Amino acid sequence: DPPHDHIRSWLGIPLIVQEKVIGLLAIDSSNPNDFSEREIEIASEFAKQVASTLENARILQETQTRAVTDVLTGVFNRRGLMELGEVEFTRALALNRPFSAIMLDLDHFKIINDTHGHAAGDVCLHEFAKRCKSCIREIDYIGRYGGEELIILLPDAHMKASMNIAERLRIAISKSPILVDNKRINITASLGVACKDESTYSLDVLIARADQAMYIAKHNGRNRVAISS
Repeated sequence: DPPHDHIRSWLGIPLIVQEKVIGLLAIDSSNPNDFSEREIEIASEFAKQVASTLENARILQETQTRAVTDVLTGVFNRRGLMELGEVEFTRALALNRPFSAIMLDLDHFKIINDTHGHAAGDVCLHEFAKRCKSCIREIDYIGRYGGEELIILLPDAHMKASMNIAERLRIAISKSPILVDNKRINITASLGVACKDESTYSLDVLIARADQAMYIAKHNGRNRVAISS
């Protein structure tokens, strides 16, 4: 028999929200008779409920995403990163797996703002995050910690792998100038790397160590990677 040979009648009702079609409710029947007016009325009412439910789910998802996303850079905000990071760090502790963090700070960001304006600074921050996202693994987490600082959390990454990723990040960040209003702005970053060890009992401690290493990188001349001892 040909596919769908059992269908004798079919009813399609658009799912509409605020005068916009978001889907289609399709009902078929093996009864060759047309759908009755009462059946069409019931189906239409059901379609309204389905459309409303789908729209509410979409709004909820968008709200939840906005709650953990930094609007400017498109990466996790501090809250979102820490919530996910705590889960991953706890798993690493329980399974005795490696876990690392990289703290990144955009060098001379105040000078960029003072020289080119805050709008240009925003463009640089967005591109900074974009270049970082292009270098990390799918299992890694990146978030804006505050101001011009980003954090990358690296599950199952030991020191050598973390250093390789950090160096790849450093090169990608500084590889080419950013064009803003026909002006070329060069950016670099200082990076600090810390790996979980027997004295690292919390994610906050790991991040604090990465932060200290990042300041060592700045003290040593910027545009470089430093390791937490």
